[in-house]
Amino acid sequence: MKFIPGLLKQNLLRWKGKKWYHQRFDGSPYLLHLIAEAEIRDESRKQGTHNYVHYCFFEHGKADWYIEMEDIKRISSLLLKLGKKNPKVSKDFITAWKKDTEKFYQKCTEIRKMNLTILSDSELATLHDNLLELALNKNTSSSTIDGFALGTDELLAEKIKKVYEKSSLKNSMKLTEVFSILTAPINLSFINEAEVSLLKKALRIKKNPAQKKKLLEQHQKKYFWIHNNYVTATILDAAYFAEEIHKIFNLRIDIEQEIHKIETTPQENQRKKKELLKKIILPEEVKLLITISEDFTSWQDERKKSTFWNAHDFTLILNEIGRRLGLASLELKYLSPREVSRAFKHKPSREILQERMKNSAWYWDLKGHDCVTRVEADNVKRTILGDTNLSDVDDFRGLTACLGKVSGIVKVVKSVTEIEKINPGDILVAVMTRPDYIPAMKKAAAIVTDEGGVTCHAAIVARELGIPCIIGTKIATQVLKDGMQVEVNANHGWVRIVGRK
Repeated sequence: MKFIPGLLKQNLLRWKGKKWYHQRFDGSPYLLHLIAEAEIRDESRKQGTHNYVHYCFFEHGKADWYIEMEDIKRISSLLLKLGKKNPKVSKDFITAWKKDTEKFYQKCTEIRKMNLTILSDSELATLHDNLLELALNKNTSSSTIDGFALGTDELLAEKIKKVYEKSSLKNSMKLTEVFSILTAPINLSFINEAEVSLLKKALRIKKNPAQKKKLLEQHQKKYFWIHNNYVTATILDAAYFAEEIHKIFNLRIDIEQEIHKIETTPQENQRKKKELLKKIILPEEVKLLITISEDFTSWQDERKKSTFWNAHDFTLILNEIGRRLGLASLELKYLSPREVSRAFKHKPSREILQERMKNSAWYWDLKGHDCVTRVEADNVKRTILGDTNLSDVDDFRGLTACLGKVSGIVKVVKSVTEIEKINPGDILVAVMTRPDYIPAMKKAAAIVTDEGGVTCHAAIVARELGIPCIIGTKIATQVLKDGMQVEVNANHGWVRIVGRK
């Protein structure tokens, strides 16, 4: 995908007035390009489930990512059509990307053993481009995953409601409980796998303290990357995990019981689902939606893991390129990978990179990608998004991801750098949550997000933690401010302001 100066401006009015799905997280253009180009790339195995456009706005490490709603609806509708012809469509999609997934992880493992300093500039650039192509080949599935997840949540909720209203369950269970059970994940997430691994290490250390050093090194080698995101690659050391185990001991929990609880949650979800399906007759289309959702939830989780690996292994290469060019790897992350590929021939300007870090708008379509900064970036944002005033809103609704009813103080989290402000009992409010938000989610009394479907991170983690969660409100971060007192009623899917700061 070429970098084409002027492409954004040429197409700006084309996308004015469109509706957009918004996600916010810590991000950089370089690492997000690995998703953007991959999602827009059209190839035969995607069967038409590619995106046509992406916008993203960057400001000091934060990213606001926009997907056109027409794209999402088109992809989800296409997947449903494919599924009606082939009920195994989701499993077939996953199989189609299996080899590329294996090649990507294999290459990352090889890079970690290499001494990048001995490579020539051309060899280093070639290594970068090889890993880039493997990552893109693997990530092309992202538009399929996201298109389904983001485009079918409301449809599934509506169809389950219709069945529920006509069933005898109406007398014994709430709709939100039925919905939560039917859409619960049936596979363990990689974050939970890491947590179980640490708990098992803690159990062995408790029984035999002499093994501590060895066990911590084993865990660190396997999970040092779990705090990465789309901008930061953090290498967690053994001391960090030692401190985490120290915290586990201080909690005085039954470690074996906690391990059992986490490991058996997917089976328990599946058991509850089977029991419920004996009491309610679902149309074939609803069964299909649930099956694809189960498969894609697991696939989506694997993609998140690979995103963390992307951050680590590409940063290793960027560190070495940056050393040779006299630039920090963070600065290079405000280039696209396509610009980095020719960085030795066309050294990037630090002044331009600093401008992009402060305020930039990025654009991707089928022809290529482009970037503008400062005033031009602000103009793009106004043109595409417009202005909205929600100051008079006192309550709003969303989709229930996990049941419960609580009150608490609002804390709006815009970045992983802000998770420390969450205190026990606070209401965590975010555009969406990510794996690096988990320490804050564990302290929160409830979670409320702007975006997200039944397979989103907030929904999955909230169910695992057993805390009320309302997703897909669209406006939570615009209406709610730090310090507000709110009531979160996930049993009925609404949030109400009961006290302003």
